[in-house]
Amino acid sequence: MAYAGAIIEEAEQKWRLALNLRPELDPAIKIQRRVTNRILALAKIIDEKLPVQTNFEIPSLVNKLVGGTPILAGEWLEVDSSSLSTFAMGFCEDLAQGEAGAPAERLRLILDEGRVEIGSLVSTSLGRGQKEIRTKANFLGIAPDLLWLVAELVAGPIANRIQRKLIVETKQPSPLLLAIQEWNNGFCQFCGSWPAFSEQVKGTTPGRTLRCSYCGGTWTLKDDQCIYCRDDSDSLISAAINPDQPSEKVELCQKCGVYLKCIEVSQPTSFELLAVEDLVTTELDIGAAEQGYTRAPMPIFESPKPPCLP
Repeated sequence: MAYAGAIIEEAEQKWRLALNLRPELDPAIKIQRRVTNRILALAKIIDEKLPVQTNFEIPSLVNKLVGGTPILAGEWLEVDSSSLSTFAMGFCEDLAQGEAGAPAERLRLILDEGRVEIGSLVSTSLGRGQKEIRTKANFLGIAPDLLWLVAELVAGPIANRIQRKLIVETKQPSPLLLAIQEWNNGFCQFCGSWPAFSEQVKGTTPGRTLRCSYCGGTWTLKDDQCIYCRDDSDSLISAAINPDQPSEKVELCQKCGVYLKCIEVSQPTSFELLAVEDLVTTELDIGAAEQGYTRAPMPIFESPKPPCLP
């Protein structure tokens, strides 16, 4: 538990600094504190036994990457949900303490009754089956965004371990590792999510190192184009929101109207702190929104192959 303790200590430092700047974040931080502790407990169980069979066909993954499709997108992985159900309901309890309130409590009851099969939900999330999860939510009469969020909270640590395992177990030189290194899209090469932010590690060569808060993926683009619309004109502008924090900026695309947060860090952000870093840099989101810019909706890829969420 030493690692978990260090993560929480670092998170607490970030939350304190954020509260000094924006006290109105207190309710959100209280929820995130609960969620982060639960994610760390879930990660411990996942590290003891990965609840997913990852029998990937490497040539198929290489072809997907070369064709611009992320590794997990469209995949159907068998998930052992025996240790996951209590966490899914626990995340509902955490979210119920905030604005989600009664809808989160109702979702917890639905999960407890088995009206959503947790293994199928997690597998669909891993395969980025956003349409299927939202369709299931509408059928049950619950908020689609809420079911999607709970699925992501459970599946995210699993996705993180899958991509780490894939890299560690792939022998070099490898066509797969080469395809991963050559990835030059704005969305994550492992799961297809947009980055939460771009981070610049102090003392390193300037560049856009993108970080995915769902799976923890890291990748660097080989150009200066907008990560969303990939426009190669001079449509990007960089703006500092807080003069007291010149190292934290937003990258604004005047063509597609989407922004990217760019932050400076002393070391690469650990997976468990990516969402924390995203929250404590809310000032950048607010500044971009005030200038008329938004975050991009999640890319849509081919759904997982078997019927999802029966």
